[in-house]
Amino acid sequence: MPDKFDTCCFRLSKDDIVAFDEVDNGPINNVMAGLADHCYGVNLFDDEHGLSVKMFYINGARALKGDLIELELRDRDYFELLMRFCMLLADDYLEVDALDAFNTFQSKLRGFLEKLGFTTISSLEIEKFEGQNAVMMTASKRGFFRLKFMDKKEFYRDFFNNVHSCKIEIERQYIYLMVNTDTSLIKIGKSNNPRYRERTLHSQEPVVHLVALWCCDPKIEKDLHKMFAAKRVRGEWFRLLVSDLTKIERHMNKILT
Repeated sequence: MPDKFDTCCFRLSKDDIVAFDEVDNGPINNVMAGLADHCYGVNLFDDEHGLSVKMFYINGARALKGDLIELELRDRDYFELLMRFCMLLADDYLEVDALDAFNTFQSKLRGFLEKLGFTTISSLEIEKFEGQNAVMMTASKRGFFRLKFMDKKEFYRDFFNNVHSCKIEIERQYIYLMVNTDTSLIKIGKSNNPRYRERTLHSQEPVVHLVALWCCDPKIEKDLHKMFAAKRVRGEWFRLLVSDLTKIERHMNKILT
C-alpha cells in the first residue's frame, strides 16, 4: 500500500497550481488572490479506461502550495488511499481535518457522478434502512454508485475499538475522550460517570459525543494534557490528528496492560 500510495500522490508546484487555475471555475483563483485560505478540487474522467479522478487541495495561507492524488474509482483500495491522502493533508496543513477533507472530496465527486448520469447513494443514507429489507430502484441508465462518507462519531469509536461502551462502575474513575463533530476538537477529561458527563454537555453542545473511556488513575488526564499541550485550543479541548489518537491508544494500552 505505501508503494501504491507513492505512485498516485503528488506535491503540486506553483506552475501546476497556475495550470489548474486556467480550467478552474474560481476557487483556486480565490486562494491565489488571497480571498480564501484554501480550496478543494475534483476532476472526474469518464473514458474507455473507466472512471478515474484527480483530487487536489491548494493552500495559500502562508505560501501557495498543494497536493494531488489520482485514483481509479473502482480500485478496491480507493477508500484507504483517499483516507491516507486526507491524513497527509491534515499533517501538513493546520486548516485541514482529515475526516472533513474526506467528506468534502466525496461530496464534490458525488456532484460529478450525478452529472454523468449515475444515481448516487451515500453510506450514511443507506444506514437509515439497515434491517428494513429496503429495495432501491433507479431509472438511471448508469445505475447506482455508492459513496462512502465518514461519520466522525462512529469513526472515532471504531478507532478505539468501541471501548466507550464498557460497563461503568460509579465508584471508579475514568479518563475519557469526546469529539465535537462540528469542530473536530477532542476533549480529554476525567469523571466517575463519563456518560452522564456527555449528557450534561449536550445541553451546551449537542454535537459532543463520548468516543472512548478507560478505568484508570485520574492523574493520567494531566499526563495526556501535558503530552498535547501544544495542541490545546481551550480548556480540555484539543485539535488532534489521527496520529495523535494512535499515541493516546498506545499510551493507554501500555498503562492498562
